Amino acid sequence: MAFSKDLDYAIGWNRFNLKFLGVWPDFDQLDKNIGFTKYRWIVHAFFMLGFIIIPQTAYLAIIWGDLDLMTEDLATANVPVTMACIKLFVIWYHLKTLNPLLGAFVDDWNRSKSEEERSIMLSNAKKARIISMFCTIMIQIMTTIYILLRIIMIAQMQRDQMEPARTLICPAYFPYDVRRTPLFYLTYTGQILAAYSATVSYTGVDSFISMLVLHVCAQISNLRLTLKTLADERSTKERRADNFVKKLALIVKRHEHLNWFAQSIENSFNVLMLVQIMTCTMQVCFQSYQVLTILGENEDEFPTVQLCFLILFVAVTLLHLYIYCYVGEMLIVQSSGMSESAYESKWCDLSPKEARNLLFVMRRSTIPLRLTAGKFSTFSMKTFSDIVRTSMGYLSVLLTVSEQKD
Repeated sequence: MAFSKDLDYAIGWNRFNLKFLGVWPDFDQLDKNIGFTKYRWIVHAFFMLGFIIIPQTAYLAIIWGDLDLMTEDLATANVPVTMACIKLFVIWYHLKTLNPLLGAFVDDWNRSKSEEERSIMLSNAKKARIISMFCTIMIQIMTTIYILLRIIMIAQMQRDQMEPARTLICPAYFPYDVRRTPLFYLTYTGQILAAYSATVSYTGVDSFISMLVLHVCAQISNLRLTLKTLADERSTKERRADNFVKKLALIVKRHEHLNWFAQSIENSFNVLMLVQIMTCTMQVCFQSYQVLTILGENEDEFPTVQLCFLILFVAVTLLHLYIYCYVGEMLIVQSSGMSESAYESKWCDLSPKEARNLLFVMRRSTIPLRLTAGKFSTFSMKTFSDIVRTSMGYLSVLLTVSEQKD
């Protein structure tokens, strides 16, 4: 009962989000999923591609040269929804790889453990749960605010005869007359559904990856605890030398298993995280440009609500990037700490031959586990600051180009 309760606490929100998308890697039911549930992700991808990504990309070609309209098109919907669609496809593509990872995740919670080990696992599970809940709520609020703002703005402009009747929420080009009654309402509804599908895809995949990485960190922390007290157990109970070697061998085997777990995450998502870095850099740049444009042009009537929305948009974008950098930093710290735990153990009470065996563990952990973007950029807190600085550099260039055109 306690195992089931702890497991539900650890994966509840992520399981809900990914099951809604149809890409939850259920280790028991993955091969048995048939019918609509198995192909639900295609429906979400259809809405995102058919009502936002492709139409807005076509619209981008029409408005090409208008910097303000282009940045609004890219930053507000096109780039984030495209990124959400890519995330959805990538996690579906790697379901077979994620299946054994989820099985190992469940086995770790099912394994007998001390109260201290359980506390460490629950602490990291709480972080993953907070990340999932907070990101889901924030991005849903942001999307709802955007839809309501667009409806109000369009209504006001239509009242002032500045906007034609039956304007869509997201400016886009469709190969049919969207002002016809049935087509307009179908397209309008399709864009709203696409927006909410994108929010779940965008935050659900990020939260799931964070949950897996934080779980690895908790397991490494427990392993460090076992390694640190290994010599204590031998010195107090006078264990035989071969028993010590067997226990150390189990630690090494467990360490290799966790290395495999972390490496599987890295191999599955490193390209996705590279795309995430590039799109986040673009989004922060374009969204910041929109904020500065609003501050500079609206002198008579200050658009407080619209400005607050854009600031929230920037904050949500940076939050998702910060999460990757945070869990990447934790993975580096915990994996490199294996050598510290070996050193902090009472190795001086061991025989020279036994103490020498600890050197292999210390040597193995000198190269820490990492989350990378495309195998060449490591996620860490330094990476987060570098990306923000890069975005501000691009923003400076964009402002210079805008001033020259004016």
